Amino acid sequence: MDKKQAIFNENDIPYKELELIGISKKQIWSLDKANITALLSGKRTSLLDLSFHDNNGEEISMKGKISLYWKDSNNAGVKVHPVRPEIMNDINLKPKELERLQDNEIITKTINNEKYLVQLDPETNELLKTKIKSISIPSNIKGVELDKQQKETLKSGKELILNVDKEKIAIRLDLNNPRGIKFLDFEQKQKIAYDRHNPQIIGTIHTDKNRNEYIEYMKGQKTTLGNESQSKVEHKFKL
Repeated sequence: MDKKQAIFNENDIPYKELELIGISKKQIWSLDKANITALLSGKRTSLLDLSFHDNNGEEISMKGKISLYWKDSNNAGVKVHPVRPEIMNDINLKPKELERLQDNEIITKTINNEKYLVQLDPETNELLKTKIKSISIPSNIKGVELDKQQKETLKSGKELILNVDKEKIAIRLDLNNPRGIKFLDFEQKQKIAYDRHNPQIIGTIHTDKNRNEYIEYMKGQKTTLGNESQSKVEHKFKL
């Protein structure tokens, strides 16, 4: 097992440490497949109910995510990612950078002379960080071979549009996702963009509300959808 890749197996899980935060071995293996995979890959789980006793013996309950890490070459530990009431800005982000993170963007930030990608976990208000030089982009995604420029686009935290089976798909790195990549069909991306830039409109376009506003918005877009995607938009909104 290559522990540098933070891959764990069942025997590595520190059950005694988990019991200290109110999680039994049975509860761990009652988690769904996605959470088990995330945990054994060194990623964070979804929100769990945690409990522990303080120095006075009083029980404290909270929600949080957990992940595993190597304390040394042979022993794994448990890291708790609690839900915070606000973002703990421990890397001196500027107000505009915080706004971008709260708008679900990924930003680049130099920390201790190293370039990082930074993303906000909106469920816990935790700032997720990874070194850009440590990011490995696959050569093939959804059957599409990526060239050097496309890989660099993803590695910088930007969105990349791919044509997959005559459909446009937007992809981006996602530090919140155990797979590390977020997929979003191009049509849905347009709707979410409309919602983000038009907060005064009641309701959300990507749940089929405000159809007329969305129609006008789409007319003004520079990017042209393919014929097949356009027909789906017309059918969905009964144009």
